[in-house]
Amino acid sequence: MKKVLVIYYTQSGQLNEAVRATLAPFENSADVSIHYENIKPVIPFPFPWRYMEFCEVFPETVTGVTCELHPFSFNADENYDLIIIAYQSWFLSISIPINSFLKTEEAKKVMKNKPVVTIIACRSMWLKSQEKIKIHLKEIKANLVGNITFVDRAPNLISIVTVLAFVLSGERGKFLGIFPKYGVSEEDLKEAPKYGEIVLKHLKTGAYSDQQKELLDAGAVHIKSNLMLLEGRGSAMFPIYAGFILKKGNSGDSNRRGRVRSFGILLPIGMLILSPIITIVSRMAPLFASKKIKSEMEYYSQNSLRE
Repeated sequence: MKKVLVIYYTQSGQLNEAVRATLAPFENSADVSIHYENIKPVIPFPFPWRYMEFCEVFPETVTGVTCELHPFSFNADENYDLIIIAYQSWFLSISIPINSFLKTEEAKKVMKNKPVVTIIACRSMWLKSQEKIKIHLKEIKANLVGNITFVDRAPNLISIVTVLAFVLSGERGKFLGIFPKYGVSEEDLKEAPKYGEIVLKHLKTGAYSDQQKELLDAGAVHIKSNLMLLEGRGSAMFPIYAGFILKKGNSGDSNRRGRVRSFGILLPIGMLILSPIITIVSRMAPLFASKKIKSEMEYYSQNSLRE
C-alpha cells in the first residue's frame, strides 16, 4: 500500500477542486491510501476579503512571517511514500498558511528525504512563489519531483479585474455580465486526471527522474513570457515596499494603515500600467534575447534551484 499525504490550504474551494480532480486516479487505486490535511490558521483569513484586509497581509506574506496553526491530524512519524503540497500564490509568494506549515517541526520531520509534488492554483503568476517552495524543500532535505499548475487563462488585464471581483465578493461568475468567469476552467479540471495518472505511475515504481518531463509534455505547466517579466519586476519591488510598511508596525498596527492604503492604490495602478508595456516588450524580446527567454522558461518548468 502506497501512502500519500496531501497538504493544502484553500479559502474559496477552487484549489480543492483542482487537487481532487488531479488525484482522481489515486482515489480509484486500491493500493493507494491518501490522507488530506487541510491547514487551518488559528485566526482564519477571511473570504471574501475586504480590499484593505487583502492588502494588510501583503508585507507578512512577502517577508515570510508565519501564523499560528491548529494541530495537524496527520502523524509526522508516518512513513509516507509521497507528499503533495497544494497551495496558492499570494503577492508572488507562498500563502501564509502553507508557508507557516513548511516552517513547522512536523513538516521537517514528515517531508525529510521524501518525494514532493506541488499543485498550484492561482490567477497567473506562480514562478517566484515556487522558487520559495524550492528553497524550503531544500532546507528540509525534501525532493521536489513534480509541479502541476492551474491558472486563469484570461489575458492578464482582464484577470486582474476578475480576480479582484472574486476575492472581494466571492463570486466566480461573469463580473458585470461582461467579463469571463474567474479561475480554473472546467476544461482544465477535466484534463487534470491525466496529470494524476502520470504521478500515480511514478509513485508505484518509486522512480521520478522522468516525471516532470512527462508532466510538461502533457501540458501541466503554464508559463507566459510577458508574465515572467512582470513577475521579475514585482519580485524586485515587493520586498522593498513590504519593508517600508513593516517599519511602521506589525500586522494590525494602526500606525501602518496609511502605507497599506498607499500600497492598495499603487498595486492595481502599477499592474494596469506595467502589464501592457511588458506585454509589448515581451513580444519584441525574442528579436533580441530569444535564447535568454527560452532558457528562463525552461528553468521555471523544472524543479531544481539555480546554483
